[in-house]
Formats: sequence, structure tokens, C-alpha cells
Amino acid sequence: MGTASKVMYSIANFFNWIVILASISGIVVFSLMSVGIIPNNTGYSFSYLIGAIIYFSLVLLFSFISISMVRIAKKSGSSKGWDLLFVIIGVLCGNIFYVLGGIFGLIAVR
Repeated sequence: MGTASKVMYSIANFFNWIVILASISGIVVFSLMSVGIIPNNTGYSFSYLIGAIIYFSLVLLFSFISISMVRIAKKSGSSKGWDLLFVIIGVLCGNIFYVLGGIFGLIAVR
């Protein structure tokens, strides 16, 4: 079960990298829309554009943090505390692979 847990964490990290790329794209597009380089044909207000930039920045930050936490947990030989944390993160972020990896890690015999 410990190996299955690490595989699930690796799959979750793969999807986090996709989220990071999407967040960077969102930051770039909304930044260019807010300064007028890309025409704002959608009618978004300036405050909406700034809010979207802040949202994507926070998603980017939390994705990097979760990837680094998984790397630390995998390097240190994942303990029950890390697995419980990843179950909580998976539920909050909606990432089923973190939830499954945490559950597999919790029931693994150490």
C-alpha cells in the first residue's frame, strides 16, 4: 500500500503541474487584458480582472506548496501525519489522487 500511495501522489503532482500551467496562462491573459494589450471584448471590469489575477496567483502558490510537500513526504518515507494532511488537502482541493494516496498511506503497514 505504501507504493500505491506514492504512485497516487505522483499522479496528483502531474495534475498539479497542469493546474500550474493553467494558472500561469490565466495570470498572463488577465494581466494583458487589464493593461489593454488584449482587447477586453467580454466586458469584464477592471476590478474583476485584478481579482482573477489574485485568484490565479493564489492557486499557483498553493499548487507549488503542495508539490513541495509531497516531495518532502516522499523523501522522508511518508508518515501517518503526512498522509492525513494529504487526505485533508485532497478534500479541500478536490484532488482525488491526494485523497487516495493519503488513504493508502494511512492503511499501509509500516
